[in-house]
Amino acid sequence: MRTLVGLLIALTPAVAHAGKTYNEGSGGTWDCKKDPAVTINVSDGTYVFKGACTSISVNGSTDRLTIESVDRLTINGNDNTIDADTASRITVNGNANKVTYKKGGPKISNLGSDNQIGSGGASKPADKVADKPAADAGGDASVIDCTKHPTQAVNSTGDNALKYVGTCTRITVTTGGNRLAIENVKTLEIVGGANTVEIGGVDAIVLDGAANTVTYKTGLSKAKPKISGSGAGNNVVQIK
Repeated sequence: MRTLVGLLIALTPAVAHAGKTYNEGSGGTWDCKKDPAVTINVSDGTYVFKGACTSISVNGSTDRLTIESVDRLTINGNDNTIDADTASRITVNGNANKVTYKKGGPKISNLGSDNQIGSGGASKPADKVADKPAADAGGDASVIDCTKHPTQAVNSTGDNALKYVGTCTRITVTTGGNRLAIENVKTLEIVGGANTVEIGGVDAIVLDGAANTVTYKTGLSKAKPKISGSGAGNNVVQIK
C-alpha cells in the first residue's frame, strides 16, 4: 500500500504557480516573499511591493507603484508612475510613463514614447519626445498612427472603437467589449474578453482573455500568424 501511495505521489505532476494578479480593486501592499511574480491588469491603483520581486508586469494605466526590489519590471500601460529602490531590467512598452530607480544600473528597453526613465528623483527622457497619437485627416481622435506610436495599450473602460493605421509593434488589450480595426500589427495580445478585432497583417496573436473574435487577412513575415494563449471561447478566422 505504501509503495502504491509513493508511486502515485511520484507520478502526480507539480502544479504551476500562477503568481499574484490584480484584476480588480484600487491597489494594495504585497510582500513578494509570498509570491515574487506580480501582474497588474487594472488602472488608477496605488501599490506597494516589499521584498525581492522576480517580475512585475503593469498592464493598467495611471497606476502608482513603490517597489523595494524587482528583477524584471515590464510596463505595457500608459501614464504610470513607478519608484523602485532597485531594478535589474526595465522594459517600457507603453507611453508617457515615469520610472525612477535609486540604485544600480538596470538594463533599459524603451519601446514606447514620452517615457521618462532615470535614477534618483529626477528622471530624464529616455528617448526623443514623440508627437501624441495622431488623428486622421478628418480629425477623428480614434484613429491612431502606429508610425508615431508603435506600441499601444487599450486600458480604458470597454466599448472603445479604435482604428490603427500603419504597422504597430505591439497592441495590448486589457479591457473588454472593444472594437478594433488594425492595419498591421506584429503582436496582438488580448487579456480582456468579448473584444472584436479586424486585422490586415499580423505575426502573433496571444489570447489570454475569453470570448474574443479576431479576423485577419495575412501574416506579416509568414503566411499565417502564430496563435497562442490560455483564454477560452476565442475565435480566430482568416478572411480574404
